[in-house]
Amino acid sequence: MPRSVVRGFSGARLRQRRTERGFTIDDLGDLAGVSPPVVSGWETGRYSPTPHLLDRVATALHITIQDLVVLPPEKAMLSDLRTQAGLTQADVAKALGISPSTLGRIEKGRKDIDDELPAALAEVYETTTDLVIRAWELTVATRAAHLRTL
Repeated sequence: MPRSVVRGFSGARLRQRRTERGFTIDDLGDLAGVSPPVVSGWETGRYSPTPHLLDRVATALHITIQDLVVLPPEKAMLSDLRTQAGLTQADVAKALGISPSTLGRIEKGRKDIDDELPAALAEVYETTTDLVIRAWELTVATRAAHLRTL
């Protein structure tokens, strides 16, 4: 199973925030529970962290995940909101009482959402319902554009 990554993650921002806090790569690796080469790989763009690891890094640096992401809110799709919240599909599915596969279909724009889901997602993601609706609309539009190219 592929691991999800945070779209828009900026290794340069990670390096900037780490050095602003006076942490070495070793310090941040120890605090986040990863090896120094992994932190270095994130900073240079060779690797991209998973949402959970990025959440641990942000916590260690006393910042938010959004401080490490270069992705304007109007370009965020549903999966981006989830990963920026540091959550996996399993985390969100459990909070909503649905299966991870159902959430996956929703995040790909392959399953419609009901009127109550945007508010529930906004609560889980700690964002606004309007942002969730915009992300849903972008998700659906992106899928439709992809299908037109086939």
